Amino acid sequence: MVLFISFTISSCMQADYQRVGELVEQNVDQQPKKNIQGLPESLQEKPTYDVVYRKSNLEALAIGRNRIEIEELMGEPEGKSLDGGNGYLWDYRRPVLDEVTGEIYGWSLVSFKFLKGLCAYVNISLANPPPEILEQKSSNQFFKF
Repeated sequence: MVLFISFTISSCMQADYQRVGELVEQNVDQQPKKNIQGLPESLQEKPTYDVVYRKSNLEALAIGRNRIEIEELMGEPEGKSLDGGNGYLWDYRRPVLDEVTGEIYGWSLVSFKFLKGLCAYVNISLANPPPEILEQKSSNQFFKF
């Protein structure tokens, strides 16, 4: 008789364990999924920009302009360098809209090459900000795009 009671109690306990296991599996499914890059959720959101340049506009409007006009359009360049002795480059990091994909790339490198004082061509490398820059921006440290 004692054996029968212990068998009945143990079989009831197993059913309870299965229910607890099911609840654990449901809680795992309800947990927020980690992002692939390992960034906090606040950094995954797409940032908003005050000024976004269109890729085709930069290419079409800058050719033939002088340094003063480019500086009025883009502001002070982040980098200036000579290009093999026959010209010079101005580099900017700006948000650029790629019309083909409809995506805004917030950390694009825009390089203007000047020959004889006029912009000869524009080279645009589309890129998104690295995680370190996003962390700086979210922690309200001094950083300006």
